[in-house]
Amino acid sequence: MLSEWLRQVMETSGVKQAELSRLLTVMLGRSIDRAAVNKMLKGTRAISGDELIAISTITGFDAPRERVVPIVGRVGAGAVVEATEDGNNGEQVEAPAQSVPSTVAVEVVGDSMFPAYEPGDLIFYSRHLPADEMLNRRAVVKLATGEILVKRIRPGSTAGFHNLESLNPLFSTIEDTVIEWAAPIDWSKPR
Repeated sequence: MLSEWLRQVMETSGVKQAELSRLLTVMLGRSIDRAAVNKMLKGTRAISGDELIAISTITGFDAPRERVVPIVGRVGAGAVVEATEDGNNGEQVEAPAQSVPSTVAVEVVGDSMFPAYEPGDLIFYSRHLPADEMLNRRAVVKLATGEILVKRIRPGSTAGFHNLESLNPLFSTIEDTVIEWAAPIDWSKPR
């Protein structure tokens, strides 16, 4: 968020609210009072493009660039979802703060993982792990059949097989399935 960036650059550069207000007013030729700067810091007032450039000049810190990640498809949570051919539909969404370059997002379809995830929620992940490393954890999984789901991974009846649990008690466990890959969930957010 820009408010976090503003707080960081003001602290690092030592520029105080009153000083930033005065310098912005001079640079932009319009009144930017201390209350406006305070609202910028709280995130209750947007920082315009020209204000962002001016703040960057005043503090000596580059303006942040919005980081986005691709939405690579949908994950079934009680709905059957097939993997897309290339895994990218061209849609992007703002990246979570802790994201890494390999982070991607998927959209939840269905309600088998309610209340943790609802239809339309976005789930972010950045790596694939063997299913055995994800036991008893929620994960985005790709099955050998091509389906991509969000479930809790449990041990199956024999080696190489896993059970996939839903959080919603109205949905039954998928038993003894082969998981191609499992991705730990880094972050999720409502859409």
